[in-house]
Amino acid sequence: MKNPIVIAISVVVLLVSFLIFTNTSFFARGYGTIKGGAAELAGPTLSLLGKPAILVKHLCSTYFELIGVKEENVQLKKKLDALELENQRIPELENENKRLKTVLNLMDQRKNTMIAARVIGEDIKNWYKCIIIDKGRNSGIAEKMPVVTPKGLVGQAVEVEKWHSKVMVINDTNSSVDVIVEGKNTRGMLEGTGQSTLKLKYIVKNDEIEIGDKLVTSGKDGIYPKGMPTGIVITVNRSKPGIFTDVDVMPYNNFKRLDEVLIVKKQ
Repeated sequence: MKNPIVIAISVVVLLVSFLIFTNTSFFARGYGTIKGGAAELAGPTLSLLGKPAILVKHLCSTYFELIGVKEENVQLKKKLDALELENQRIPELENENKRLKTVLNLMDQRKNTMIAARVIGEDIKNWYKCIIIDKGRNSGIAEKMPVVTPKGLVGQAVEVEKWHSKVMVINDTNSSVDVIVEGKNTRGMLEGTGQSTLKLKYIVKNDEIEIGDKLVTSGKDGIYPKGMPTGIVITVNRSKPGIFTDVDVMPYNNFKRLDEVLIVKKQ
């Protein structure tokens, strides 16, 4: 005889199966509840599983946006650098414009007596301290012609070729210029030292000369016309032994920064 417990369990299973398949309301509601709960649990789970993909998509989008911003920044920096370079050139162009106007004004004051030239180099191999200009015999330049700027005396032409010339500047050790102190009777010889300053020689101790005095050409050396500005006295030392005063002069021109010069024609 079969076990009563097994028989009872079998009956219950059959009864439940019958009620489910016959769509009994109590069991249908329970099944629906279980099914809905499972769906509610599955939704967040699927949402969580989908978030890595969304995150990857967001990161990729952000990465490409950053690349675009970086490229834009590079282009903006290039434009900024170009503008800064242009701004740096503006003062240089303004200064060049002022220099050329001054040169033209000086030429207008002495029409047909001057030739304008541009400094194109410096001769460092020569025995003389020279600059090279872009005018020569073809432009009417000859040796010993004085060279000036609107500020003052530069030197004289010493080697003249067809298309260019070498100009020995007055701070060369071979240069000497006969000068007078402007407004006074003091006269001396302005000699180059090879340095940035010049020496005024043969000034006796009782001559009238002071710091700040301006020197101009005397016109008595046969090279430079009278009245050309040459420099300004910066030191006067009368305490040295001998009869002469030691005088240092600063030339008006900076010979390493010359751009345009004027050659004075012989009259």
